[in-house]
Amino acid sequence: MADFQQHHAEFNALDTQVVALSADMESDARETVEKLGLDFTVLYGLDPESTSRAIGCYTGTREVRPIIQPAGFVLRPDGSIAHAVYSSGKVGRFTAGDGLTIVKDLRKKL
Repeated sequence: MADFQQHHAEFNALDTQVVALSADMESDARETVEKLGLDFTVLYGLDPESTSRAIGCYTGTREVRPIIQPAGFVLRPDGSIAHAVYSSGKVGRFTAGDGLTIVKDLRKKL
C-alpha cells in the first residue's frame, strides 16, 4: 500500500481512484493507514473465505489468523475488469507502476 501512496498524486492526475480491501479489523486497518499515511480509501473487515469465492484471490494465514493474499485490479469506467493480478504470497504483487501503465494505456483507447 505504501507503493500506491507514493504514486497517489499520479493516480489522481489520471482521475483514477485507488481503493484497498483488507481482512484486518478496524483497529489494525486504522494503524496501517496512519503508519503509512494513506490518503486513499481502505475498506476493512472482509471475510477471507467469502472474498476468495467472490473475486478468486488466494488466502493464507498470518499469526494464526486467516488473511487475503494480495490481488490487484484495474477497472474500466463501466466497472468491468480490465486487468487482474493474483499473488499467492509475497512475490508477484501488483505494483503502482503496473497500475499506472495499465490506466494510461486504457485512457489512450477511450
